[in-house]
Amino acid sequence: MAGPTVSAEDGYSSMTGFIFLFNVIVGTGVLTLPAAFQQAGWLVAICVVVALCFLSFLTFTFVVEALSITNALLKSNSLHNSEEFEENKIVIDKMLSEHANIITSSDFQINKKYELGQMTLIHFSKVGNILIYINICAYLYGDLTIYSSAVPKSIRNVICPFNNSKNSSLSDFDLCWASLSLTRIDVYRILVVCFGVFICPFLFFNIIRSRWLQILTVCLRWIGFILMLSLSIERAIILRNDITTPLYYHNISMLWNPSIYSLFLQSEPIPKPPAFQPQNIPSLFGISVYVFMCHHSIPGIITPVRNKNNILYKIFIPVFITVLIFNLLLSTTAIIAFNHIEDIYTLNFIPNKEFIDISQIPYTLALIIGYFLCLFPVFALTSSYPIIGTSLLGNILSLCNFFTVLKTDKAQKILKCILPFVVLIPPLCIAVITNNVGYLTGFTGAIFGSGIQYIIPTLLVFKARRNFTHYITSKNISVVTNLQSYDCEEFDNVDDEMMQPTSSNNIQSEENIEIHNSTDHLTTSHSVSIITRCSNHPSLAKSMYASPFQHIFWIIIVLIWALVCTIIVLIDKIHHV
Repeated sequence: MAGPTVSAEDGYSSMTGFIFLFNVIVGTGVLTLPAAFQQAGWLVAICVVVALCFLSFLTFTFVVEALSITNALLKSNSLHNSEEFEENKIVIDKMLSEHANIITSSDFQINKKYELGQMTLIHFSKVGNILIYINICAYLYGDLTIYSSAVPKSIRNVICPFNNSKNSSLSDFDLCWASLSLTRIDVYRILVVCFGVFICPFLFFNIIRSRWLQILTVCLRWIGFILMLSLSIERAIILRNDITTPLYYHNISMLWNPSIYSLFLQSEPIPKPPAFQPQNIPSLFGISVYVFMCHHSIPGIITPVRNKNNILYKIFIPVFITVLIFNLLLSTTAIIAFNHIEDIYTLNFIPNKEFIDISQIPYTLALIIGYFLCLFPVFALTSSYPIIGTSLLGNILSLCNFFTVLKTDKAQKILKCILPFVVLIPPLCIAVITNNVGYLTGFTGAIFGSGIQYIIPTLLVFKARRNFTHYITSKNISVVTNLQSYDCEEFDNVDDEMMQPTSSNNIQSEENIEIHNSTDHLTTSHSVSIITRCSNHPSLAKSMYASPFQHIFWIIIVLIWALVCTIIVLIDKIHHV
């Protein structure tokens, strides 16, 4: 069902839209990117990240264009009732055949929210819809699996202290506490179960993230990322200045940095990150795709923006440039500061309490900063988990509604009881098996993320453009037929009509009719001349939300890129099993 029409009072400013979009893009992926940078080589990593940022922006504009076309085609308050989704193609076809309207530029205004799944219901067949919903659900499952692993792992690394050895790199099979026979992996698995018990009740309610929670979350992220940048830069300077341990204690101002305490154990060589390591490129592909993932959230973020004029230049381009610079800065400062980068970058800032004297302010500050950064994924991801879980719940329910046997009242009641557990249990089981967040992120991003980020937006805009082209053709023919004796001045006086869909109660046919299944009309040379002479009329204006990438070349490039990325990463994951 389409979302409600968003009024100016209910919307928010472009700056708030910028914050929301930035918050969606900058998630878990950015914390796993530094390790991928180090493993693949900084030169190839920069090239891949820039290329993927551009392609992600390209398909982002595809989703926005498809959303505007869908709004134009379905400009009605009563077209999409929840009971009418199966018959929408019949409704649209009947609407197109009975009304001779002209689409104006105002019809393209994005006033109603149509999620990706809802748009595919309009533009694709039943089989296509099922495949797309499966892809969306698989990606969301991957998302929840990453969160189910990252949160317990971060907590485990905080509550399990460093041992007294000179090796700062701990194994999963080291004891967590000397007084208990629990290994670090045991504690991690216990925390996974506890996290599942804690989060489960939230999946039985419709959790909506408020505007203020979004702003609070993005503020915490900016604080965390600025701290990581500052601390890693200072650590890189210390390593290159060959500062010895006595100097650390003499220069107490440096002791606020929790990342330098590992240098008290043993001296480290200056990091010399490689420029190119081809064997690790597949993992970089998967993680980089995940880093720029936001396409599934576009309708919910863009629709409420009050002033969408020049939204491409006010929000879209600035957000992607900011995220790109941000990712490159965080990753490059990481590889020049650390010889070994954890799969979750915040874990590089765990303070070693063996060297901390809490009676002195710099030591206490280092402890607070270190724990804040280590628990940063816990704050950010735990608040997002119910949102993603609820989204997955809705998508699975929509997928079940494709099958008649699951539409009965009894089946729906059973589904509402068991689906929260279906959503929660598989990610927790996978998280118990592995805590390799980098592997999970790469796999989710490359295999399922490619579908969400590349394939679905590309096919969606292709179908939407084709449907709209047919609609425009049929409308122009109807108008031109009635205006054979009119000139352009008389054409200017033609009032625009709002498309009024036929009620689904009047529809008798149960056939699955395509949105544009009629190709009987042909444009005459006379009608073409009239359209050409009146081409500057506002009613023939192109959508202000049209993607700058209109050529079929871009669609082909994106599909080839998605296929190549998926194959490369899949082969790599199978090889490393």
